[in-house]
Amino acid sequence: MIKHYIKIAIRNLRKNIFYTLISLIGLVISMGAFVILMNYVDFESHYDDFHKNSDRIYRAESYFTLNGTVADSWATSSFGYAGAMKAEFSEVKAITRVNFKDNERIVRYQDKIYREPMVVIADSNFFTFFSFPLLKGDPQKVLQEPNTIAISASSAKKYFGDADPIGKVLDVTTRKIVYHCAVTGVFEDFPPQSHLKLDMIISYASTSQFERDFWYTHSAYTYVKTDSEADARTIEKKFPALAEKFKTEDAMRDKSWEIHMVPLADIHLNPLKPMEFEVKGSKQNVRFIFVFALIILIVGWVNFINIMTSKSIERAGEIGLRKLVGSKMKHMMVQFFIESFILNFLAVSIFLILMVIALPFLTHLYYSPMFSQFWQRPLVWGLLVLIFLLSTLITGAVPILVLRKIKIAVVLKNRMSFRVGMGKGLRHGLIIFQFTAAIVLVVSTVTIRRQMDYMQGKDLGADVTQTLIFKTPAKTDDYEAKLEMITEKMKTIGGVKSVSRSSAVPGEMVDFFIANQRDNDPEKVSVLTEMFRVDYDFIDAYQLKIVKGRNFSKSFAADKDNSLILTQSAMKLFGFKNEEEAVGGFINLEGQGNKKYQVVGVLKDYHHLSLKENFRPVIFLMFSPWNMLDFKYVSVKIQGGNAKAIAGMLEQEYKSVFPDSSFDSFFLDEFFNRQYKDDVTYGLIIMIFTWLTIFIVCLGILGIASLMLLRRTKEIAIRKISGAKPWQILKLINMEFIRWVGLAILIGTPLSWWIMHNWLENFPYRTEIEWWIFILAGLLTVLVTGITVSIQTVKNALENPVKSLRNE
Repeated sequence: MIKHYIKIAIRNLRKNIFYTLISLIGLVISMGAFVILMNYVDFESHYDDFHKNSDRIYRAESYFTLNGTVADSWATSSFGYAGAMKAEFSEVKAITRVNFKDNERIVRYQDKIYREPMVVIADSNFFTFFSFPLLKGDPQKVLQEPNTIAISASSAKKYFGDADPIGKVLDVTTRKIVYHCAVTGVFEDFPPQSHLKLDMIISYASTSQFERDFWYTHSAYTYVKTDSEADARTIEKKFPALAEKFKTEDAMRDKSWEIHMVPLADIHLNPLKPMEFEVKGSKQNVRFIFVFALIILIVGWVNFINIMTSKSIERAGEIGLRKLVGSKMKHMMVQFFIESFILNFLAVSIFLILMVIALPFLTHLYYSPMFSQFWQRPLVWGLLVLIFLLSTLITGAVPILVLRKIKIAVVLKNRMSFRVGMGKGLRHGLIIFQFTAAIVLVVSTVTIRRQMDYMQGKDLGADVTQTLIFKTPAKTDDYEAKLEMITEKMKTIGGVKSVSRSSAVPGEMVDFFIANQRDNDPEKVSVLTEMFRVDYDFIDAYQLKIVKGRNFSKSFAADKDNSLILTQSAMKLFGFKNEEEAVGGFINLEGQGNKKYQVVGVLKDYHHLSLKENFRPVIFLMFSPWNMLDFKYVSVKIQGGNAKAIAGMLEQEYKSVFPDSSFDSFFLDEFFNRQYKDDVTYGLIIMIFTWLTIFIVCLGILGIASLMLLRRTKEIAIRKISGAKPWQILKLINMEFIRWVGLAILIGTPLSWWIMHNWLENFPYRTEIEWWIFILAGLLTVLVTGITVSIQTVKNALENPVKSLRNE
């Protein structure tokens, strides 16, 4: 019996090849899009859940409040938190630290020298606290002794090839210290879904006891394991009293020190905070993609329902005859479910074949294990099975719902009513839903694209073009003199416009903060500001605008060690009423005793980071407080000429002065725009799947137009006999669809505005949602609908009416 049903199903599918093809295309696109997009949602939403007891792990993030208001916050904590919390709080079951201070280090082994971006210092229990697998070494002992280091498998290959790295010594150079570390462990490269991306881990025992317990510098991630969330909240409440007991005298005494215990699973999607070194995801984008995935799947199903409805009515005669000869409803249900099963099985099979072909392209477009490990992800197979079963159930049941009340006599007289089965209101609602979805997605795509263009095209207030950056070497005794010498030599190279030195560059977070006070402030309020060390040429080279006062100058001897320039944000934070009051004022820098530093200029705020971030309060200075603020970068402005050739000459000069250091360089505009890489890819994904959704909607329109024309075939024939022109027939059919589009515009316009308004609220600097975007979405929907319906209607409008009336 089943074999018989399968034969009939295949025959029907071949007979109705038009419906079969558009049904398959719609299913393949909607199923595939849903699986791919949900794969993205799942990937982004499950960072760090591979750790044992990950739901009990929190990161203690620093918050400082003044009169109950959060004044400053960042992701890191002070080195001393861990020991005190472990000793004082019974709720702390385990605690570990990862010190990111000077995390970029130069590593040497024999003749191999590399600048490694992620070399950190961590507690000895790091590998027992977390679940990062060790390939070599004992998790209990690998970081126990001073001057020991654990390295990733990739690093082991890079430095030692196939040789056993255990026991070999790496020279790890920071700005001030050289660690001679014996390799005691090799760990697997950290998984893609880890917010920590570390290459080398030095034992905390390699540092001094003072540095390990110091309650001042906040450069460590502190991770805490508790028994419950309630314990985490208890720790938060207890911490301010602990901080009052241990914090140093200079460390923001006017503020209450607090912590937020952030669940490990939330770190990746939380907004970027100061002193965060990982690449962050976006909770907003994940939610948007999730809703988008549901919409495209539902649009695909609605499209399929409409097509199957049209197809079922075409087969009403067949159903009527079966009923007449005594066929039972359950037999017809089996028949339709087998057809649905075959169609959905083909759709899943075609999707799998297309993914095999497209996966290399997708991996190149958006390099992520989300695609490179696509077939290894259980979610993919689980979703395919789930969607296959649901789709088979829904599309198999639709014909039964449509034809369940069929009257044999009406069918055999060929007077099938369009109102049979599913209610007219529901069908129209599904059609309007498709059009509304198309309008919302078009508005969203255009708005997202405009926001990306706005962020990348807006004037930063700083010139980052034609700028080659190279990183300075490790600090030596004559480091400053050599760096100044090489700077002067590079200025003489043809094509070089200017050369300047700085502790940071645009596009990179300023990672040195200290709490400073305005002189003679009666309330003695400490203000946390970013400290940015520059030379005489930096401000002019980057075309930063001085609103009031002056730039640093060799004509003023005090500028070298006693003058400051504030950005407008810093000026306001210190409580100066305006630029005039600020210039000539004095600031007391944290940890510098009673010495006063004079403000000689105020800079217009500029975008040091992407436009996803607010302006930051920054102090520019030429000296190094605590001898901790070094020149890390040299900026070379290039004019005309061959940039590649100039870069080669710069490297020669660099190597002549620092022969044992690698020359690491990049162009600043490319470096700055890397901040938007994920946003651009996100916008591209939305655009691609929006057009695919519109294509599915077009398939749905074809199905509905076919259904409508089937219902009104004889009406159209009579109108033609009465003298109606083909264009009048086209107008008649199109107007019904245009009315539905009109309703969709009324619904979709405020809905899409609300969605995009809320999306844009997350950007401090954003584009406007212009009125023409809604007109564009409406016109595009009308145009696509009109063309699609007309393609289907032309055949009927030109057909001989006698042929249509023959069966009456």
